[in-house]
Amino acid sequence: MIEPIVQDYLEAAQKMDSQGFCQQLDVPVLVTAAHGIDPSFQSAPTRMLAEEDRVAMLRRVRLDHRARVLELRPQRPNRLGQVTIGRSETNDLVLADETVSSQHAIYMPDPKTSRPIIQDLQSTNGSRINDHPLLPGRSAFVRDGDQLSFGDAGFLFYTPEGLYQALRALLSE
Repeated sequence: MIEPIVQDYLEAAQKMDSQGFCQQLDVPVLVTAAHGIDPSFQSAPTRMLAEEDRVAMLRRVRLDHRARVLELRPQRPNRLGQVTIGRSETNDLVLADETVSSQHAIYMPDPKTSRPIIQDLQSTNGSRINDHPLLPGRSAFVRDGDQLSFGDAGFLFYTPEGLYQALRALLSE
C-alpha cells in the first residue's frame, strides 16, 4: 500500500476550492513533522524562552512535500468517532515506532463541543502537544498546526480546513 504524502494533497488543494477539498478529506490528519529548526550549537537558545517565544518556535515546524499524511479515520465504526493510535495492529492508526506503546493514545471529537481532543492511554513514553506532556487519562484539545508527539514519533495535526489553508500557504511561498 502506498501512503499518501503532502505532495498528493498539495496537488488536490491546487485544483479545488476549500469546500471541495474538505468534502474529499472529511477527517483530520497527522502529517509527519519536518523541523525547520536547525539543531546546531549556534541555534541553541541561551536563555529560558518565554511561553510565547517557545510556541512561536514550535510553530516553525513546517510541512514538507515528502511528509507522510495519516488520516485519523476509525477503522471500525463507533459512535464516538474515536481513533485509537499505537504500535499494535489492533489500532485504527498503527505507528511502527519502538517508542510508541501498543495502545498509546485516542483521538476523538469532544463529546460536548466537537472540538478535536487527544488522550494519552498511560503510554510508556508519553504523548505531548507542542512540547507539553499530556497527563495520562486526561484529554487535551488540539488545534491546526499543533505538534503532537507519541513517544518519539512527531506529527503536525490538521483538520481538513486547516490542512487546506496550510497547503495554500505552502503554494504561495
